[in-house]
Amino acid sequence: MATKTYDASKLQAFGNAAAGHDGVLSDEAGSVVIKPCTTSEITFYESLATHPDLARHLPTFMGQLFLSADSTAATEALESGTIQTNDGTVERLHGKKLDTELHIVLENITHGFKKPNVLDLKLGAQLWDEGAKPEKRARLDAVSEKSTSGSLGFRIAGMRTYKGADLPDVPEGLKEFVDVDKEGGYWVYNKMYGRKFGAEDVTEGFVDFIFPGEKTEEELDRAREVLAYFLGEVKDIQEVFEGKESRMYSASILLVYEGDVEEYANTKQILRSAHPEDEDEEDEETLPKLAEVKMIDFAHASWTPGRGPDENALQGMRSTARILKKLLDKAQD
Repeated sequence: MATKTYDASKLQAFGNAAAGHDGVLSDEAGSVVIKPCTTSEITFYESLATHPDLARHLPTFMGQLFLSADSTAATEALESGTIQTNDGTVERLHGKKLDTELHIVLENITHGFKKPNVLDLKLGAQLWDEGAKPEKRARLDAVSEKSTSGSLGFRIAGMRTYKGADLPDVPEGLKEFVDVDKEGGYWVYNKMYGRKFGAEDVTEGFVDFIFPGEKTEEELDRAREVLAYFLGEVKDIQEVFEGKESRMYSASILLVYEGDVEEYANTKQILRSAHPEDEDEEDEETLPKLAEVKMIDFAHASWTPGRGPDENALQGMRSTARILKKLLDKAQD
């Protein structure tokens, strides 16, 4: 793999996250995500070398780096080469300074989309690992009990949908859950949006994601294709997990598709005319995307030989697959 060098003085806040913590950065090209992490998350990604069937469902691990406000250099390790800083200072999302030195460098799943629509589904009814303190357990148990985490094994943790240049007004009933990104043309749904749903109505959240605009014939065609792809990928991930002995508390499934309807149609034409067998790996990485599904967030992930599959996370995958199947069947009627 070719070594990459990043000028960390040019790192910028990552703008396509649907959920998660502050402090997520990206390079100028937008090809990688750089986020604060724990050593256990690095260890987990390194262990994927012996789990290639799972690794393909996760963002590509590029390595780790250290960013420090009192250092003149950021030291990168593993595959991705070196990252150099001028003054060692980088801004966190919302303007706060980084307070964690260790960062993980991952493939940016939204890279290759013009206007990525993003849905983050937090897996599990139990959201804490065995190392969590009693107060954290109680807090997360309360979140689970009052949301679809407890009933379905997942909840909507965040969402971004492209609404176009002429942004519609946010309905009164959604104003407390939606921020408007006027420059990008997005509605950005906060973490409380997903917590308002119960098992009986959470499908509405998926509908808001799959049909962010008018249900034109173009949008219906896109919805059928995207739902079929999402369903296939989620079932593939489920099948892999059923064969693993692991515990992955608070991991997420990220669903992404091209939000610009015209760009989606153009991308289909480009991909039809492309011949991957004639392209090298670098050229393939520049191709636009229609949709993507990946698992993310492994700060509390571990392999647990002898303890069987992770039914906590699997419950959420199965519930997600059922909802996607229901929506796909309806879209095909």
